[in-house]
Amino acid sequence: MIPKVSADFFVIVTIVLLCLFSLSHSECNFKAIFNFGDSNSDTGGFYAAFPGESGPYGMTYFKKPAGRASDGRLIIDFLAQALGLPFLSPYLQSIGSDYKHGANYATMASTVLMPNTSLFVTGISPFSLAIQLNQMKQFKTKVEEKVEQGIKLPSSDIFGNSLYTFYIGQNDFTFNLAVIGVGGVQEYLPQVVSQIVATIKELYNLGGRTFMVLNLAPVGCYPAFLVEFPHDSSNIDDFGCLISYNNAGFNMVQKRVVDTEGVTTTSIQKFLAAIPKR
Repeated sequence: MIPKVSADFFVIVTIVLLCLFSLSHSECNFKAIFNFGDSNSDTGGFYAAFPGESGPYGMTYFKKPAGRASDGRLIIDFLAQALGLPFLSPYLQSIGSDYKHGANYATMASTVLMPNTSLFVTGISPFSLAIQLNQMKQFKTKVEEKVEQGIKLPSSDIFGNSLYTFYIGQNDFTFNLAVIGVGGVQEYLPQVVSQIVATIKELYNLGGRTFMVLNLAPVGCYPAFLVEFPHDSSNIDDFGCLISYNNAGFNMVQKRVVDTEGVTTTSIQKFLAAIPKR
């Protein structure tokens, strides 16, 4: 059974809204999307750096492996389509990319915090959020320099008219969970959230104005956790998920982000209502 997750599970964080969510639901007309994340929104970055993708990835929509750790499209794909934009090209993909409408810096197994281990030891990607931010800075520099290398780049005024999306932090939460438990993870979750907030502020200084941060997925519903981690019936919700693990990730991240000075939040329903119907 697929657990029912409320839309309020997603926290949308906006520092300065280009789209005013009024009663009339003004339309969002973003020219591009710049995405930062892990496998939940990686459209090919990891496999561009480390080739080796095979089926059944991509079998339902693309009919072949398409760089995604999924059998079809991801949330970022549906968002791009809803905004009338093409699928995002991975920043690390050198062949066939089109960056006129944004870029995707996400790679599978990425973390918010800088990893102190190797991909070949623990499976954690070297492309943490700080690296992805540096890639974004380099991209902006190249656009402003009007680099001509046969690569399709946007105009230099694109950065203030774009949506900046974040779907990252899951691996920070789950990587050491089996070893240090929920209590141990909670100790460094504030660092994770602070790093995301600091990144948003840097992007704001680079010209970004609209930011969407998706909260952690309900990790307490992961089949592996339900099988491997000890628990009793009092820790299981109506959907068969671990209450303590879901609360540990969601409540702390939500509180830390909402309490950040200068940050305004809005619900996913209002955001979706502002997307023009196509």
